[in-house]
Amino acid sequence: MAALSPFRHRDPSFSDLVPYAGLVANGVILLKDGSLMAGWYFAGPDSESSTDVERNEVSRQINAILARLGSGWMIQVEALRIPATDYPSEDVGHFPDAVTRAIDSERRAHFERERGHFESRHALILTWRPPERRRSGLARYVYSDEASRTATFAETALQSFETSVREVEQYLANVISIERMRTREIHQREGEGRSRIARFDDLFQFIRYCVTAENHPVRLPEVPMYLDWLVTAEYQHGLTPMVEGRFVGIVAIDGLPAESWPGILNSLDRMPLTYRWSSRFMFLDALEARDRLERTRKKWQQKVRPFFDQLFQTQSRSVDQDAMAMVAETEDAIAEAASQLVAYGYYTPVIVLHDSDAERLRENCESIRRIVQAEGFGARVETLNATEAFLGSLPGNWYANIREPLINTRNLSDLLPLNSVWSGSPVAPCPFYPPGSPPLCQVASGSTPFRLNLHVDDVGHTLIFGPTGSGKSTLLALIAAQFRRYDDAQIFAFDKGRSLMPLTLAAGGDHYQIGGDSDGELRASLSFCPLGELSTDGDKAWATDWLEMLVALQGVTITPDHRNAIARQVDLMANAPGRSLSDFVSGVQMREIKEALHAYTVDGPMGHLMDAEQDGLTLQSLQTFEIEELMNMGTRHLVAVLTYLFRRIEKRLTGAPSLILLDEAWLMLGHPLFRDKIREWLKVLRKANCAVVLATQSISDADRSGIIDVLKESCPTKICLPNGSAREPGTREFYEKLGFNERQIEIIASAIPKQDYYISSTDGRRLFDMALGPVALAFVGASGRDHLKRILELKAAHGADWPAHWLEARGIAHAHQLLEAKLIEPNAQRAR
Repeated sequence: MAALSPFRHRDPSFSDLVPYAGLVANGVILLKDGSLMAGWYFAGPDSESSTDVERNEVSRQINAILARLGSGWMIQVEALRIPATDYPSEDVGHFPDAVTRAIDSERRAHFERERGHFESRHALILTWRPPERRRSGLARYVYSDEASRTATFAETALQSFETSVREVEQYLANVISIERMRTREIHQREGEGRSRIARFDDLFQFIRYCVTAENHPVRLPEVPMYLDWLVTAEYQHGLTPMVEGRFVGIVAIDGLPAESWPGILNSLDRMPLTYRWSSRFMFLDALEARDRLERTRKKWQQKVRPFFDQLFQTQSRSVDQDAMAMVAETEDAIAEAASQLVAYGYYTPVIVLHDSDAERLRENCESIRRIVQAEGFGARVETLNATEAFLGSLPGNWYANIREPLINTRNLSDLLPLNSVWSGSPVAPCPFYPPGSPPLCQVASGSTPFRLNLHVDDVGHTLIFGPTGSGKSTLLALIAAQFRRYDDAQIFAFDKGRSLMPLTLAAGGDHYQIGGDSDGELRASLSFCPLGELSTDGDKAWATDWLEMLVALQGVTITPDHRNAIARQVDLMANAPGRSLSDFVSGVQMREIKEALHAYTVDGPMGHLMDAEQDGLTLQSLQTFEIEELMNMGTRHLVAVLTYLFRRIEKRLTGAPSLILLDEAWLMLGHPLFRDKIREWLKVLRKANCAVVLATQSISDADRSGIIDVLKESCPTKICLPNGSAREPGTREFYEKLGFNERQIEIIASAIPKQDYYISSTDGRRLFDMALGPVALAFVGASGRDHLKRILELKAAHGADWPAHWLEARGIAHAHQLLEAKLIEPNAQRAR
């Protein structure tokens, strides 16, 4: 056999400096010194939308959680500022028409053209070093059961750590949004139909990112031990170290201001740089903290009186006032440590930057240092201590770069990066969508991009409100255009003022103007046969209730005799060839019912709409109903038509991604029947994978609707348009009823109309800009009377090719080539 020892390198390597040993449980890593480590990703509230009271409350709760920990515990909070350059690719979009695909391509090009996009991610690492094992057989025998006596020390330590981790996670979940880093198992196919289980650990992936600044999954070995070899990298020591061929810069925060407040360093969260801000805190028990504080007190006590006064026991007027103040502060700190309302420990904050260009790295480090110093901190760019500072920033490192001055958890809660700028979920959060579905809309809004999703888990109901002229119709049209990216998506919109007509006609949808003249639309006149479908018991029950409603709208008090007569005639019509309202009126036996329904037959004013032999409505994947003319016909006509349309839409909801847009929803909120229908929709339609978007410009009517509590609870997503009167009495109270704080109201009042939008959901809060390009504005922002008239003229002259001519009229070059390319691409993909 060949001797391998001559080929084995025994020199120290970078793997000797990292503390990671192996994975001993799901999401738990064993360190080389016996410590156990777990991690979470978390997201705090939006820093711009939080009031001082809210930030103080978050800081107080975090302090209460951290004060429970003591010696043997270490917490590391990592704030990552990473580039955000990915826009959903064309392959994941299922746009069925050229126009909406061109709109999304324009938005993608704008996003990729803009530079300096960064987003923040936050992680929390908790490490525990078990105390030394005490061998006391008598104590184990007396105070434990049989299972505990047979358990090994390693099993007991792991069980104790996991119990503590669960408690900390439960406490933190009440304050911030938190997700545990765990091990994921993926089935990978191999040859001949076989498959293997590949394991990837989120905590281990995060550790490797901290070492190399490269974020990609790393497959764990079959036996997940000796992990130090997997996280190792080529490391070069020096005044400016290098990892994997990239320079590493360390900015150390080496001085604290006289006082702190929550989010004191939030300005770092807006920096257009890639960095990792590591905050490490090693806890001390109350007795240990008091012992160290007592040493500090004695040191300052000795400086109060001059040396000769202390030596010869004399008194002089020479007293060090600064030392006296420090003695008093130290005594206060000792009292706080004894109260156990706070915990003390060693705090080490550093900011780590990576760059392939040494000169650019120095400039970025200086920018960070100036930002930190501007907030009252001391900061320096590490040179001789760079390697020690880098090692101390790695998760789980207890020993490197320990900073001596003690701080308490109350100050620590202010210093930790708990607040951030919300960037939205990178995937659609609805569980009914295919895994990995892209967000509804992505915009380059400032240095931190924003991904708009209406859904919070499986609920996508959204409330949009704001004054006239602030951009509500444009937002609704853009939501409809971007929603077409989902496979088999269907959209049903109720419009007022024909603001959705350009997009609907351009995207190949049907635009119906109910109750008005055609004005050149493809589909203008409609005639309904509401009793055309009576094949099921559900259809019959709905028809009976709908007819009772029509009779009641005419002022007739419904009695059991009326109900019986209506139900009997509906049963007879289920087997009859004629199912128009005239057929029902001729067959029903009660005169009051005949007279009440006369207005809806051919002899009445609504006959042209409601008394057809066959239904003329065919629902498509994009359907818009213009109801302004119908509204002018009165409540009795509006209610009759809309309730029938609602029924037709409900029968189309079979689980495919669906969206119902209700523009000027205050018209429906003002009627009891519609209020009940909307209340029902908000509660049950989520099961059918349907989201309801209610848009209203009349805040007072929404407030008086009687279902404001339902809107608040059932619409987790609320989008506010700029409203300069939001601060005024009356309007301000409405925002407060919806849960908006003083700072949020101020943001809404000072936002720019037709540009800014403010979203508030249970996942986060953010002011964002849609950044609409000329192609998008041509179809989602063309709602003026002159624009609509010109669009109808072009449609009459050019037919289905009118969008290209409309873009040319708007001054957009190569409009034909743009739309033809976007039309060919999806067809080619389907052919493949």
